[in-house]
Amino acid sequence: MSDVDVAIVGGGAAGALVLAHLSRLAAARLRVALIDRGPGDFGSGTAYRTPDPAHLLNVRAAAMSAWPGEPGHFTRWLAANGWDGVTGDDFAPRAAFGAYLAALTAEAAGGDHADVRLIRGRANGVHRHPEGWTITIDGAAPVVAAEVVLAIGIEPPAQAWVPRRLRVQPRFVADPWRPGALDGVGPDDPVLIVGTGLTAVDVAVSLSARTRRPITATSRNGLLPFAHTREVRLPMPLEGSERPATVKQLRRLVHRRVRESVAACGDWRPAIDGLRPHTQAIWAGLPLAERREFLRRDLRRWDNARHRMAPDVADAIAALRADGRLAITTEHPSVAIAGADPGTWIVNTTGPDPDLAGSTNPLIQQLFAEGYVTSGALGMGWATTDDGQLRDAYGNRVPGLWTLGSSRRGQLLETTAVPEIRAQALALAERLGDTPSPRRAPARRVRRDQYGLPLLTTARAAEHFDDAVRRVLRVQRGAEEALEAATAEDPSFALAHTVRALLAVEGVIDADAGAALAEAERAARARTDARTGSLLEAVAARVRDNDPAGLLAHIDEFPRDALVVNASVPTIAFGGATQVPQHAWAIVERLAPVYGEDWWYLGLLAFVRQEQHRWAQSADLAERALAADPAGGHAAHARSHVYYETGEHRAGLEWLDGWIAGPGRDAFQGAHYSWHAALHEVALERWSDVAARLRGPLSPQAVSGVRALVDSASLLWRCQVRGAPPSPVPIEAVLGAVPDRLLREPRTAFIAWHAALALAAAGDLDGLEALRRYATARTEPAFDLVAVLVRALSAYLAGDYALTVELISRRTGEWVRLGGSDAQRESIDDTLLSALSARTAQAEGVEGLRSTVKGSVRRSAKPSDS
Repeated sequence: MSDVDVAIVGGGAAGALVLAHLSRLAAARLRVALIDRGPGDFGSGTAYRTPDPAHLLNVRAAAMSAWPGEPGHFTRWLAANGWDGVTGDDFAPRAAFGAYLAALTAEAAGGDHADVRLIRGRANGVHRHPEGWTITIDGAAPVVAAEVVLAIGIEPPAQAWVPRRLRVQPRFVADPWRPGALDGVGPDDPVLIVGTGLTAVDVAVSLSARTRRPITATSRNGLLPFAHTREVRLPMPLEGSERPATVKQLRRLVHRRVRESVAACGDWRPAIDGLRPHTQAIWAGLPLAERREFLRRDLRRWDNARHRMAPDVADAIAALRADGRLAITTEHPSVAIAGADPGTWIVNTTGPDPDLAGSTNPLIQQLFAEGYVTSGALGMGWATTDDGQLRDAYGNRVPGLWTLGSSRRGQLLETTAVPEIRAQALALAERLGDTPSPRRAPARRVRRDQYGLPLLTTARAAEHFDDAVRRVLRVQRGAEEALEAATAEDPSFALAHTVRALLAVEGVIDADAGAALAEAERAARARTDARTGSLLEAVAARVRDNDPAGLLAHIDEFPRDALVVNASVPTIAFGGATQVPQHAWAIVERLAPVYGEDWWYLGLLAFVRQEQHRWAQSADLAERALAADPAGGHAAHARSHVYYETGEHRAGLEWLDGWIAGPGRDAFQGAHYSWHAALHEVALERWSDVAARLRGPLSPQAVSGVRALVDSASLLWRCQVRGAPPSPVPIEAVLGAVPDRLLREPRTAFIAWHAALALAAAGDLDGLEALRRYATARTEPAFDLVAVLVRALSAYLAGDYALTVELISRRTGEWVRLGGSDAQRESIDDTLLSALSARTAQAEGVEGLRSTVKGSVRRSAKPSDS
């Protein structure tokens, strides 16, 4: 049998309230252990052990009763225990409430409904046991419990902002609530408080009685909490069932209520107080992106208005500021510290990090490391069910493991004040009040992706992640939304955050790669595995140093990580980990035994085979891949190339139009497939159809950025040198959809080459000259060729066709170093042919010249098709 039925880890307000309700509600005599590491009385907790009588509650005494149905219980206890002057409308000393909680704990320990053990020590681990859980404790024997309530309270202030050298200084106070933390401050010592919230207010009030020197408090916005009024006003109820679905709607709701409240009674506070019963429901109804927006832009202002100073405290702060003894600034902590006088005490009151994954508490670290918990929404607290049961690393309920209070912030947002904690404690006591039966926790099931690799996440998150990977492998839209859904289901899904960073740096999704990488690293602190750790390291090097070597090393260790293989091979959607075609081919070819007849792999291999001019093999592989998955983008891309390179323009155009309108309608790079179709039309000299493409899927309204440069602008140049009728879409409109940096400072030779074609199409000789100087200064591979090509294009525009021919012909066999496909490099062929045609008066020789020149800018050695 287990030692106890219920073990409560944490003896602060949350733990004391759970114990108090259990002792009242238990149907049978319940065995309960309350484990607390702090000094002083059990139940008082860190927040209420302060001996300073100037530290007051920031909620009126009438709202602080332990029993929801007895609002006068706390004030009656105060009257019976020496605080007889405190009414329900007053703000009692914090120490008085701590004594009240200690009394409730002692009463429960001596009552008839529960057999209570009070254990002094720090819990450092909670481990599965055949009869429930074993709790290991520093300085005490382990406890075996059928049910465990983790009442961990609020973490100490965060120290992420603190420079390493400052943390070891004797005059740095990391946690002002640690007993004796401020005892060393002398009457002539200057003080800098970092933070301007409620804790900063308490510290300032305390230290003002001990030091004659002015105190400075600094924060990013310099906002102090608002004050309660002395006069009690009833909350303004929220009429109807209005529930904002966006932050913008929420702001409008709050602003409207404030106006109505001020008009009715001259005070805005009833409007905010009336929202209090509804905040958790409003928070739950906001989509994840809206919650993130609220945290970023509105949380601090909400906290300042919602969590207020007691009137006496507000008066004390106002007096200190009026006397010049307290200054509030908006300096960054590092700036304020650098400018502080020598010997200044630096007091950290910035508040806890809501992300428990970064906690230094060994118990919290152990729970994350063993997968018993996972981060809550947006990295706040822990993920729980609606009734406070914890969810493990896979999203499953954890039998017998519960929590309440600040650890549920991600789900509830407002969950740190006594009225909210009291309600959660009562609900838990009602659930646990019947003597629990010992249970054996079920074994965790490891989920795996479509290629058999483990996914350390929930079932729903795994489904969304698989959907995202499948879309990337198909070259389909929707991967970003699927990854967003995966991380919304499981904010600590480090692999999904890492993949998001990879796709962002590759330009596959429109996201901040650095921010996504930071999210991945945060999530990995909570839980990770070998695959995620390997990929995270590789993606970090890719994002921060543009170093792709780690991706190749990852493939060596995890060859079935198809998405990473996909990202490492230059294709329609990825720049690849190497610009050397033979190296990319080797990556794909050596994985044949790993993937076999997998549809995605066959499509990627088909793309390699067409690059090797093995047209028949490529067509066969593409057909097999498309038979398994008709939407496969790589197979369709390879098939398009084969049709074009073998001169099957009519059949290729018919097939490609059918694929674009059918299985490929969700293609991520839809414009590029339309570009392929337009090449067939150029070859057939169907200029009106080419014009229709440029007005439609290749128009500036449909494509932008690199795609507009590589597809639309290059097509306009090819039409121009081939003598097509004037385009219905001016090149200036296309360039308007291309960021200037792509034209002036392209990061790869491939983009630079297409920038040169675009500038040539616009007749921009000055732009070409600037690009030539830029390319000449670059040391990366193939930029020397870009400089030559720019000179050739400038000569063409100036009518010096002989120089154009000389410059392009001189580098025959080298143009492959620019990257891209044969079909793309044909734009240089077309430029050379046009220059030759203009140079000679023998028009009848042009077709002969075309057959001679075609292929001159392609590979110098063409593999045989075996």
